Amino acid sequence: MVGPCRVSVFRNVVLVAGKDVEIPKVVLEIRYKDRNGIWRSTPGITVRELPKAILALQQAYDYLLSKTPSSDTLTEKWNFTQNA
Repeated sequence: MVGPCRVSVFRNVVLVAGKDVEIPKVVLEIRYKDRNGIWRSTPGITVRELPKAILALQQAYDYLLSKTPSSDTLTEKWNFTQNA
């Protein structure tokens, strides 16, 4: 969590061509307390929160890269490309 920005990483397993393949999913939430002090989430990001959201997403990306044997495997296994 970076400021109000929380990123969760999930690894979904799907069947592709008869093989189980892990597909990473990343969920970004912006957390805040409402006027009653109850924690809520919103998909909206203010300009001030953008750098925090970027940092949180970069940390999730770095985590995903560190959990794979190599970047070649990452591209092949999850079908990531530089232009994506």
